[in-house]
Amino acid sequence: MRIRPDSAAFVLLLASLSALPALSTDMALPALAAIGLDLHVPPSSAALTLSLFLAGFAIAPLAYGPLADRYGRRPIVLFGGVLFSLASAACALAPSLASLLVFRVLQGVGAGAGSVMSLTIVRDLFQGHIARARLSYVASMRIVAPMIAPTLGSWVMYFAGWRSIYGVMALAGVATTLAVYLGMAETRPADAAPVRISVGALLRTYARVLSNPVLLGNTLVNALTFGCQFAYITGSPLLMMQLLGMSPQAFGAVFAMTAFGIMAASLINGRLNARGIAPHKLLWTGLILSSSTSVLLAVLGFADALSAWSLVPLLMLNTFSFGMIAPNASHAAVEPLPEVAGVASAVVSCVMMAVGALSGSLVTMLYDGHSARAITGIMAVCTLSALSLYAFWVRRLPAAAHRRA
Repeated sequence: MRIRPDSAAFVLLLASLSALPALSTDMALPALAAIGLDLHVPPSSAALTLSLFLAGFAIAPLAYGPLADRYGRRPIVLFGGVLFSLASAACALAPSLASLLVFRVLQGVGAGAGSVMSLTIVRDLFQGHIARARLSYVASMRIVAPMIAPTLGSWVMYFAGWRSIYGVMALAGVATTLAVYLGMAETRPADAAPVRISVGALLRTYARVLSNPVLLGNTLVNALTFGCQFAYITGSPLLMMQLLGMSPQAFGAVFAMTAFGIMAASLINGRLNARGIAPHKLLWTGLILSSSTSVLLAVLGFADALSAWSLVPLLMLNTFSFGMIAPNASHAAVEPLPEVAGVASAVVSCVMMAVGALSGSLVTMLYDGHSARAITGIMAVCTLSALSLYAFWVRRLPAAAHRRA
């Protein structure tokens, strides 16, 4: 039985596809110390499981995009779901950090299919403020995963060990893949011209997409603000459990509180878009809030003055800002290129995850073991860069360049 695209169930299905990456990163956060102890490596090395997952997640869409434009969205989503499920099961059985990292890359490759295709599918079916509203609703439901994932991961680890966390991920992948197989029809427009898969044709398509200033500018804004979020995600267990002394359960609760900020913003953003509020106003609001809270966190971090009472409210405001930025920036990026929506979505996803992997790796490398300077400093650099790009480039593009956005 197929699910109607205009139904809440369809939004929930897209949100489930988009939630697999968050589930894969956030559920494993409380287990970094346990992974390091079991595999005889430091927790900072175990944190590479996050960055390498993102590396696979970032690279895969470059292939998924043109393949989806050529063969359709549904086969790509199903392939990614199967790969994600198998790789998750392999992670649960990994005998060493090296093998775990390899399987995490493959897990990221699998998760990339559903996430990038969600944006493409929305672009196939909806336009304008309706599409932005749908993306916001998908984002608000998707945020349930990071809200519950750390707490779920900590309790699963408490009762069954860290390996069982990856077993739960495998089950989630199987359930999502079955839902797509049974409920999702193909959404690629029937009259769309098939995209050639030759190397030359792909290079020309990517060159065309990357030369579009609206796509490139909004993609970078979206990626840099995600870089801020992933710096926080990567450093949060080190910051909250190691520096502030929180238990895994308390860390999960705080992480859920900050994730709630994204959920609330996505719901508000969806309602405002449905009422016709200009997306650039929402982007401005989100970018200013993101930059100001990141700078305040950096000031407190470099002054060694962070506490749970100052950290949590500022992080909630910062994550709230991302819920305002991401749906508007990502849709503005792909809106001008409907005929190559798969490739355009792939570029948005790839750049976002590459910046996230870079920021997470920098946190791991620069973390000094006793301060929040690396985490908060990278967050501030990312958000100030996004604000500057938007203010001095994206908003100054000719009106004709935004005519479809």
